[in-house]
Amino acid sequence: MGCAQSYKHFTGKSRKRILFDGVGEALEPLHQEKEQKDSFNIGEFLKLHDQFMTVKKLEGLSNKTISDHLLFMEYYKRWLIDDVKDYENRSVEKGIFLQYTAYLFQKEYKPCTINIRLRTIKCYLRWLYTEKITTDDISSKIKLVKVPKDTKEPLTISEVKKIFRVLNLNEYSQFRDYVIMLVILDCGVRINELLNVKIEDFNSKDKTIKIGSETAKTRESRVLPLSSKTVRYLKKLMKIAKDNDEDYIFCSSYGDRIMTVNVIKNFEKYGKRAGITNKQTTPHQYRRTFAVEAVKAGIDIFSLQKMLGHSSISTTRIYVNLDNSHIIKAHNKLNIINKFL
Repeated sequence: MGCAQSYKHFTGKSRKRILFDGVGEALEPLHQEKEQKDSFNIGEFLKLHDQFMTVKKLEGLSNKTISDHLLFMEYYKRWLIDDVKDYENRSVEKGIFLQYTAYLFQKEYKPCTINIRLRTIKCYLRWLYTEKITTDDISSKIKLVKVPKDTKEPLTISEVKKIFRVLNLNEYSQFRDYVIMLVILDCGVRINELLNVKIEDFNSKDKTIKIGSETAKTRESRVLPLSSKTVRYLKKLMKIAKDNDEDYIFCSSYGDRIMTVNVIKNFEKYGKRAGITNKQTTPHQYRRTFAVEAVKAGIDIFSLQKMLGHSSISTTRIYVNLDNSHIIKAHNKLNIINKFL
């Protein structure tokens, strides 16, 4: 910082350069403050995360989003403890997060999983920068990994039927997972939202389930319609829950709340058992399959957006990746040119 600049910094006025001896004590606190910010380390990074979480709770983030932030930061902390020497004194800079990304690749995590973990870190880093706790916007330097195109392809009808055939519906856990598949394919509900549905959230007369604002990702409640066939199986599962004095429809084999991660593992296991190895068979893929089949059946994009619970219609469009054959069929039905000839 030059002398004339120093004077303007403290007085707000512009003057021509003056001569004086030394740097001057008045500049020392600024240098000290800059050194403190630039030396922000991982130890402080971890400690301030609780404050960040408090802010996010006050902003009204869903319990699921809050728990995800906490869980993924815990994963990052475990990696630091196990793999990074003297991690608490390491500077918060791009390199240490690239190391973590490399570690996730080495462990063969799927690109989508890696990106989910990186997004929570980027969100926290962005907050640190916005609050002027860090002087560098490190979040903008951390790039998400490329997701292979085939991971976004929905399941075909024949593939879903193959999976259905490998399920043993006489076993509770597989029958429960079968009902989960039917509900997602019927209305496109998120798996986290579905597992939080209670018996009281089901309306037998209207054949609907209510997704409460406290569990919805967008914090907005919505009502989802179901077909008669799905309702018939859902009622059987509800009866089991009632007989065991459970509030939630979907429970573990021991009567506890079932965890999303366990359902995902089960779905992937069923997919492999059915011989489907070229794409994911997670609950999210069933949700994407619903979106594509709903459009093929004629649903309008705005109704689909409402059912999927998207706050932006651009997100809904990403879900619907129709192949050329469907576009050709849709065009043939229009017969627009006949109006002119």
